[in-house]
Amino acid sequence: MTKKSIQHQMYYKISFGLIIAFFVVFKTKAQHLRHKGTLGVECIEASDSLLNTQKYPHSFGLLVKSVMPNFTSSQMGIEPNDVIVAINDIDSLDLLDFKKIERQLSEKEPISITYLRGRKKNRVVGQVLANRQESSLGEVVYGEVAYQQGYLRTIVHKPRGAARFPAVFYLQSYDCSSIDFAQDSLSPIKKMIDGWVKAGYAVLRVEKSGVGESEGAKDCRLLNYEEELLAFQNAFASFKKLPFIDSTQVFLFGHSLGGIAAPLMVAKEKFKPRGIVVYGTVIKPWFEHTIDVFRKQPLLYKQSLQIAEVNTRMMTPLLYEWLVQGRSASDLLTVPDFEAILTSKENPLSFQKGTFFGRSSTFFSQLNRQNVLQAWARAAVPTLAIYGEFDSQALNPEAAQSIAQVVNEVRPGKGTYKLLKGTDHSMVKVASFDEYQQLRTTGKYQQHSYQYFNPEIIELTVNWMKQQ
Repeated sequence: MTKKSIQHQMYYKISFGLIIAFFVVFKTKAQHLRHKGTLGVECIEASDSLLNTQKYPHSFGLLVKSVMPNFTSSQMGIEPNDVIVAINDIDSLDLLDFKKIERQLSEKEPISITYLRGRKKNRVVGQVLANRQESSLGEVVYGEVAYQQGYLRTIVHKPRGAARFPAVFYLQSYDCSSIDFAQDSLSPIKKMIDGWVKAGYAVLRVEKSGVGESEGAKDCRLLNYEEELLAFQNAFASFKKLPFIDSTQVFLFGHSLGGIAAPLMVAKEKFKPRGIVVYGTVIKPWFEHTIDVFRKQPLLYKQSLQIAEVNTRMMTPLLYEWLVQGRSASDLLTVPDFEAILTSKENPLSFQKGTFFGRSSTFFSQLNRQNVLQAWARAAVPTLAIYGEFDSQALNPEAAQSIAQVVNEVRPGKGTYKLLKGTDHSMVKVASFDEYQQLRTTGKYQQHSYQYFNPEIIELTVNWMKQQ
């Protein structure tokens, strides 16, 4: 098989939203983690003509376009049209330098900025101020949990007051992006959390290893599935002990791949939560689900059945060796047919530097070995399984219906399936699979998601939790 033949066959792009920590102590005293800092400026690279016209003695610099109030740069006197030429001991700055420095800043660190204004060179020193933090209808508590050789950031939203509150532990999906929504307050997930807090529930999240403000732990992209699962499991064990949590009213909410982690965690726990809610998740072995994605997902977008079948048959041997046999990325690349797929322009498994969809090959092969259906039976707690009508990552309501069925087999009447109409995998309103796909391909999805979060998910989950 050649790369060219793959390019002819891969006419559609797979959307793998579904396929795509640790001894824990919540600190009330001094924390090890610091908040990320920010300079609070918008810059562009200063043009050669600007530098030459102003006779600046530097070949590189950053022209300040705007300065945000109450952040580091504004407190240090930086103004629009200044040209920043050095930060600390790094001079001749370009945008890549600037972005790298920004990522590494922490609050209360000393910092110096050298800038040019009116042909005059100035140097100011100060202290890095913290980046923007999440707001809430209640209170936001930033904490930490010990993990490996470092700490993971926890974020708790709680209703105001001194009561003990029912609580939700939110389990995110597979990827390694941050779940701190300080810079993304319109996120559908943030809106759902705000809805739960308004209804009287405390909500906990824990960042993954090496993500956000977490420090000193293994890079999330290198974790295997067992390591990630243990992180969630131990975080949950401590979460329910927080002094403002009513431990008799604790729920898990698993979104996407988080819906696999939920029953696996509970099956191993002596303490059982009041219930589990899952949205857009899977119950089949991951190998089988992945084949379904290649075979069934294109049909949701009205693409060719013949092409879908050709692609599925082409991918199956690679998927088997990777997910079932557990072969590493480097080993897979030694097989010419597999190497052609993994390095093709279409890149159907988002393969990059040994990772698949941003996670290690071991992460997914270990995931495939989990008996999720058995975990649901062993968890044996009240469960609400929800499928969004136009969730093309979960593909169809089969998994949610099966989850409700297996729970009812061990605890009659405790498994509930619900369809959330007109809603996609991210709990956003869409009119059809076609509209979802069009929004994605035209780059308009994010803006759409900010405007059309479906609040029915809040009403549905809150009403169900109150009934348990």
